[in-house]
Amino acid sequence: MEAQGWVARGFDLKAGDDLRDEDAVLDAAEGCDAIVHAGAIAHDSAGSPADIVATNVLGTWHVLLAAERHRVPRVVYFSSAQVFGCAEGEGKPAYLPVDDDHPVRAARPYGMSKRLTEEMCAAWTARTGIPTLVLRPVMILADEGLGRIRQHEAELGAFVHVDDVVDAAVRALDVDLDGHCRMILCGPGEFDTSLAQQVLAWTPQRRWPSSS
Repeated sequence: MEAQGWVARGFDLKAGDDLRDEDAVLDAAEGCDAIVHAGAIAHDSAGSPADIVATNVLGTWHVLLAAERHRVPRVVYFSSAQVFGCAEGEGKPAYLPVDDDHPVRAARPYGMSKRLTEEMCAAWTARTGIPTLVLRPVMILADEGLGRIRQHEAELGAFVHVDDVVDAAVRALDVDLDGHCRMILCGPGEFDTSLAQQVLAWTPQRRWPSSS
């Protein structure tokens, strides 16, 4: 991100940081020009329902409180396409391609935590006036993952490359935005990314390998 003029300040569990620690989050946000919040327990199998809610929902609330306390001008929040409730056999899409107006139906702990935090961001922005931009990536893969997973194995044939996700996040920091906005990030697959293209001028560059 330094190439785009941003200097990142990390907040990472591996370094001993904890989103559930309100004071630590408040301290980390002081002096920031924006917050990109991607911290979460990222799958139902990665923690208990209580841990998922505590980290993903309460942790996000701490991030928003910190942004409000320090008047950070913008929060970019990583949600998930799992909010739609049609991942891993949970349900079927209401229509295809899935777009950002698709009903959010997730009822499992991880997807539900993302539903709740999206609504939290919207309500918080309405109260504080600080913009929140919500990114909803589908399955994120790097080059190594593309070597293991084939297109027919991916739900709705969808993935987004990690480099394209980073590009979207950087664009989200610079785009002229008021209020609250949510947008899908997907490369190939049955998801409509027209809102991300419209708002961020974002176009994914990575596709499935031709052998997939």
